[in-house]
Amino acid sequence: MKGYFKLFFLILAGASVGSAAVSANADAVDPLPIRTDQSEQMPGVSTLYRSVAVDEDTRLRIFITRPDNVAQPLHPLFLTQWVSCGPLHYQRGDSMSEMFAMMARDSGLSLVRVERSGSGDSAGVPCSELDYDTELEHYRVAFQRVLDQPDVDPSQVFFLGLSLGATTAPLLAQHFQETGYPIGGIAVQGGGAYSYLERMLAFEQNYLDHRSDAADAADAADAADAASRNRQYAYRAQFLIEYLAKQRHPDDIANDSPELALVRNDMLGLDEDSHYGRPFRWHQQAAQHDFIAAWRAIAAPVLVIFNEYDQYESRYGAEVLVENVNRGGLGSAELILQTGLGHSSGVYRDVDAAYRGLGGVKGWPRTAGQLSAWFYRLLQQ
Repeated sequence: MKGYFKLFFLILAGASVGSAAVSANADAVDPLPIRTDQSEQMPGVSTLYRSVAVDEDTRLRIFITRPDNVAQPLHPLFLTQWVSCGPLHYQRGDSMSEMFAMMARDSGLSLVRVERSGSGDSAGVPCSELDYDTELEHYRVAFQRVLDQPDVDPSQVFFLGLSLGATTAPLLAQHFQETGYPIGGIAVQGGGAYSYLERMLAFEQNYLDHRSDAADAADAADAADAASRNRQYAYRAQFLIEYLAKQRHPDDIANDSPELALVRNDMLGLDEDSHYGRPFRWHQQAAQHDFIAAWRAIAAPVLVIFNEYDQYESRYGAEVLVENVNRGGLGSAELILQTGLGHSSGVYRDVDAAYRGLGGVKGWPRTAGQLSAWFYRLLQQ
């Protein structure tokens, strides 16, 4: 199980995008030191380094990346990211970094990334200690700082949510729409719109389906094995209801019964004091938000990309998002199914190979191309 957790934790960690005119210590107009080895260097695009103080102890790094050959202010494309913590500066050869570079060059927008507290250049408590609602507030303050920049056009704003960012993107878009900023479009990949409890249940379903002992014993499965598996899933569902809906500490839940104690020790990514590297409170706060309500309140086009071999998220979550926006929302949504790709756009032979991390040839240009082309088309309308 720990091997799978490490794979999940790292699969979307890191990412970034470029500039050549920034000093090694601080931007001429920004007080936050650049702790990375060098400023971002990418062909065809450059990055403005900015930052914002969100409280007395926290200052967040902001990257605003745009094509070199464009002089006028561009609309911002705000990135909201995955669950795992890590820096967002550009790393040559890293799939996510190269994907962002392509989007900054081809989408017609200024790509905006914010390093979370304690990650990369950002100062403050470690990202691993942030709760969900505080992270949302940090995004709000940082994005507002960007919208006040003279080299950004705030007459329309766009959002891109990747993985867990598919939950924060609609909440933030709804906030900025309510404060008077027209939303030009929102795209998400690797996430859907069902409740956080359902999302975590799906993770456990995938874990039971694809963990090594389950996969190795698949040929020998019989009715007894199926019944045992169903009981395991039922106990995991009970545990998650207590943990997320009732907001109890996992150790207290483990004291309820021997079966729940077993779940406590085997649940995917659940460690002594964190879950997927984030505090328990982070997940409990996420479970209190109504993502569907946020999606239906946003008056904008929506693009949902689902990768066929996504080893974590479900196609059902993507379909729920599209159905709810189109059935009663203020905007309109479309779903693109990308065949052969896993959660972070690696190419795999099947979903089990994706879950085990076997293969994973880069497929990010396909995802970046879909996203860039969609945003660019919106700008032409």
